[in-house]
Amino acid sequence: MLDNVLKYLSAANDAPFNSQAKQHEPICLQETRVNLLRDIDSWADGQDECCLFWLSGLAGTGKSTIARTIARRHYDQKKLGASFFFSRGGGDVENASKFVTSIAIQLASSERAVCQNISDTVSEHSNIINLSLRDQWRMLVLTPLSKLADNANRSSFLVVVDALDECNDDRDVRTIVQLFADAGALKAAQLRIFLTSRPEIPILHGFSQMPDSAHKDFILHNISRSIVDHDIFVFLEHTLKFIAQERSLPLEWPGEEAVSYMV
Repeated sequence: MLDNVLKYLSAANDAPFNSQAKQHEPICLQETRVNLLRDIDSWADGQDECCLFWLSGLAGTGKSTIARTIARRHYDQKKLGASFFFSRGGGDVENASKFVTSIAIQLASSERAVCQNISDTVSEHSNIINLSLRDQWRMLVLTPLSKLADNANRSSFLVVVDALDECNDDRDVRTIVQLFADAGALKAAQLRIFLTSRPEIPILHGFSQMPDSAHKDFILHNISRSIVDHDIFVFLEHTLKFIAQERSLPLEWPGEEAVSYMV
């Protein structure tokens, strides 16, 4: 079945959080982003109808690191449905041409029943890669998940989408945000979408078209100064300790006072 899916659908190889191209990218250190990560985990594992969590923030505030951390946690727990990390200038991941097909292939790999449903769709629509993002999303994601057996312990899938603002077509950005709002209509399965981006106009406009109950928002650059300082201290302490070990420097180098000054 998966071979049938792979035969007709093409994926962006660098899209998943754990692609080879991203293997050296960091995740959050222990004792950093503690409250935020706990809130995201609670939402992802929850049963409410809020299917979308938007983490917005200015450049350099750590959105991608948090996205990788959430993806890694749920991947290790076998709860991650798919991930797509946009990247400006990154070939297949700087545009949305393989966005839905990449998500679908990962979902097909996560559960046998989903794979069967996606395979059936591909068999019926061999030209699906030429269809619009909206039709691809409906046929390759929503419909296959809606056909899962409806029971009390319904399947739950987390999709992590990072840096949507780095998609090179604002029209596709608007469309993708609109597509995410449809996830709440699923009954047989629970689809949660964790999205990060800068607060740019196409994305803000997309969210303005949704009811507030459909999404949770967190503005990363508004986090309190004390929490930011703590996290920076932990990061610098960890990094400088590694440098000290690598270069055979004294264990106490450079000292807490120096680290505090750097913070």
